[in-house]
Amino acid sequence: MSPSVYLYNETDNGFELYFDECSTLEGLSLLDENAELCMIQFGATSYQKYGWATECDIPPLNIVRKAIDFLGSEGDIGIIEFKASIPGFGSFSTYDDRKCQFLIKSKHDCMSILGSVLPLQYKDKLIYSLTRNPGVYLTCSVTGRISKYSSLDEYIAKNA
Repeated sequence: MSPSVYLYNETDNGFELYFDECSTLEGLSLLDENAELCMIQFGATSYQKYGWATECDIPPLNIVRKAIDFLGSEGDIGIIEFKASIPGFGSFSTYDDRKCQFLIKSKHDCMSILGSVLPLQYKDKLIYSLTRNPGVYLTCSVTGRISKYSSLDEYIAKNA
C-alpha cells in the first residue's frame, strides 16, 4: 500500500487520518482483525444482482476479519461508500474505494496506523511534518520531497 496523499488532524473527537489511493480492503487491513465492526453505511454499484447494494444487501460484517474476507472474496464490487464504527477505537470510512479516513480515539493507535502506511525510509520525516501541520494534505516523492496542500482540491489542481 502506498497512499499518494496523507492528512493528520487533531479534532475534539480524536485523531483524524486520511489516505488517498488506499482501498477499503487496504484500510481495513490496518485495523485489528478481531475488532468489532458496526456497519453504518455501505454502497456498491456492482455487488451480485443489485444495481445499488447497501448494508442491507450484504452479509453481516460485525468483525473486521469478516469485512476483509467478504471484500477479498467478492473482488471489485464498485464500493462507493463504506462507513463503520469500531467500538473502543473510533471509526473508519472510505469513498470511491480509494480514499480512506480514520477517526481514532487514541493518539497511540493513530500513530501506529500512520507508521504502518508511510514509506519506511521517510517515516520519521513524514510523521514530523504531518504532526507539525495538522489539517494540511501532504505528499512525499520517491526522493523524500514533501509537498503541502491546503485542500484536496488544491492537490488535484496542481497534480492533474
